[in-house]
Amino acid sequence: MLSRRLLRIKVMQALYALRQSELSNQQLALDAIAAQFQPDLNSMEPQNLQQLEGYRRLASLLFEEGLNQQGALPHDDETPHKVWKAANEALLLYRSRSVKERDVLVRQIVDEVRTLDDSYYKVLLLLVELAHVARLDRERVYADPDAVPIAQESSLDRNRVIRAVAEFTPFDLEVIRRGISWQDELPLVRKIFQDNIKKDEVYQAYCRKHQHTDEEEQQLVQHLLRNVLLKQDPAKHYFEETVLHWAENSELIRSMAIKTLKSVQSPEGPALVVLTDDWEEDKIFIDTLYRKALENDDEYEQLLAEQLVNWDVDRVAFLDKIILKLALAELLNFPNIPVKVTINEYIELAKNYSTPKSGKFVNGLLDNLSEKLKASGKLRKSGRGLMDNR
Repeated sequence: MLSRRLLRIKVMQALYALRQSELSNQQLALDAIAAQFQPDLNSMEPQNLQQLEGYRRLASLLFEEGLNQQGALPHDDETPHKVWKAANEALLLYRSRSVKERDVLVRQIVDEVRTLDDSYYKVLLLLVELAHVARLDRERVYADPDAVPIAQESSLDRNRVIRAVAEFTPFDLEVIRRGISWQDELPLVRKIFQDNIKKDEVYQAYCRKHQHTDEEEQQLVQHLLRNVLLKQDPAKHYFEETVLHWAENSELIRSMAIKTLKSVQSPEGPALVVLTDDWEEDKIFIDTLYRKALENDDEYEQLLAEQLVNWDVDRVAFLDKIILKLALAELLNFPNIPVKVTINEYIELAKNYSTPKSGKFVNGLLDNLSEKLKASGKLRKSGRGLMDNR
């Protein structure tokens, strides 16, 4: 169920977050420099404010120059020692924080992807909890018979698909193992039932019938999942607020849940969906794509600059540059992925996540770059047809 496209999106988001973090770290380092050249308000000696400001500017300039260098800044006799020291300390602060965040972000990608199916189990469990609330509502005794909003010939708790999921031991054990529960959100569950489920016309029609075919049972539960729980507030809002990158993950979660619901009426009976058939391979893909994009950033920057004749590479949209560099990392480091597949995938990322014109821009640039890399011998693919990008 886990697609490579989703993995590419996760790596793109991590690189975007890293770039934003690096900008913040640069500002933090510049603030540290500024703090060292503030006038000492407790000093009894007169302060040379003009000199302090000059030192601050010089140290900041040295720091920014050092961002593109390796190691410490060289010292010269013309630079005051305190200025050189402040610039190097700022560089050390920036580099240590940035290196740490690089490792943290790749671990976060892996952890997020590995636990994606927690949301799948929570969505299925929500259906089970809603059925429980429906049973309590059906058994409720109304003082005024006219106050009952739905003819209770049937109810969600009697839906055979939901009952099969609720009684499926492997599902129950997995929910317990993962520590998934709606106990802390029971008021929300009741609100979803009262405000959304009970007012839904499809559900009301279902409740007016005593008997249902297998198809009707399946249609109801899929309708509630697709059109109520994942599309209407407050359930939709809850998932958006509690699940990281829900907008990208929701389609996968929905597909996994629907597949399980359909399996209930299959000859084999209920079945849980496995997130991935080869987690180790997926993890290697994430780690390699992320690290190669970072390790070869200068090389990819140069490739883009050479391709953008009469165009300042710094004017390229921030996210477009990340997408293009990821595409180059994939083209050059994954010999088993066809060129055409890589280019098409990153065109789609540009269309969906960057500017309106980014799709065409990325398409043209990657077409030309792939041909150039192929001609130079840098682009190597193992297998027939993998080099073709037409």
